[in-house]
Amino acid sequence: MKTLEEKLGVTIPTILDSEEALNFFTEQAAKYKVKCPEPVTNARLIDKLVGHFIETECIQPTFITDYPVLISPLAKVHREHPGLTERFELFVNCHEVCNAFTELNDPFD
Repeated sequence: MKTLEEKLGVTIPTILDSEEALNFFTEQAAKYKVKCPEPVTNARLIDKLVGHFIETECIQPTFITDYPVLISPLAKVHREHPGLTERFELFVNCHEVCNAFTELNDPFD
């Protein structure tokens, strides 16, 4: 999320699944003409913005790490960073070649 904040030049709302965050991400998507098909959700908007601003710059092998819990519901919560997950994706020449995460194995997490 830090990289997305840097690319947008703004501070992203702390609570990602809030109405405030939905309005924020909707405004950012509209501002940069990033399309998000229905249903428009916070998770989908984040994914589209990351795709537009970050994934398109991953020419050399690049790992995108520590996804928000909101968009990675089957991944374990990060051990050191609440709100993030232990997940990464590898991109090469703007294409995802690997998607991996520490699998959630406790039904109460």
